[in-house]
Amino acid sequence: MRKKRIVHYLNQFFGGIGAEAKAGIPPMEFDGPKGPGVDVQEKMGAEGEIVATVVCGDNYFTENMEKASEEVLGLIAKHKPDVVIAGPAFRAGRYGIACGRVSAEASKRLGVDTLTAMNEESPGVDLYARDTYIVRTGSSVAAMDDAIRGMSRLLLKIIREEEIGPPSVEGYFAKGVR
Repeated sequence: MRKKRIVHYLNQFFGGIGAEAKAGIPPMEFDGPKGPGVDVQEKMGAEGEIVATVVCGDNYFTENMEKASEEVLGLIAKHKPDVVIAGPAFRAGRYGIACGRVSAEASKRLGVDTLTAMNEESPGVDLYARDTYIVRTGSSVAAMDDAIRGMSRLLLKIIREEEIGPPSVEGYFAKGVR
């Protein structure tokens, strides 16, 4: 089996661009993994490769949802991914919506497997759980290690084309149910 190509979506903070002062930046791309993607890549080993990271500011995405979605999907598509991952977004509102939207759109428009991760209090869960796998996380970045483990575990099942068990076993939100 060939190594799976993964593109990772992050906001400006986790992409290493800056905090709230940089939330208005438009989408940009980087080769390879950045931020939490470095740990995901390590856990995937040789089975998958994060070939690119797409970063967009939270404000830019939510204030220009249609335009930003098109721009982000365009950057993702050119890397011909097998899987698209986003986040983790934890309890964040704007970031959770962006991660959910990017994952849902990539699944629908590019026909690839997708997953993201967030806390049940993020509005992204209610909006997108029926469209993509959303791994359950703690409420803040303090839960990063657990979030990366959960994302990586599900990502490896997707990459290996293994059967994915029920939400209670695999740690994701049921489709359309909190």
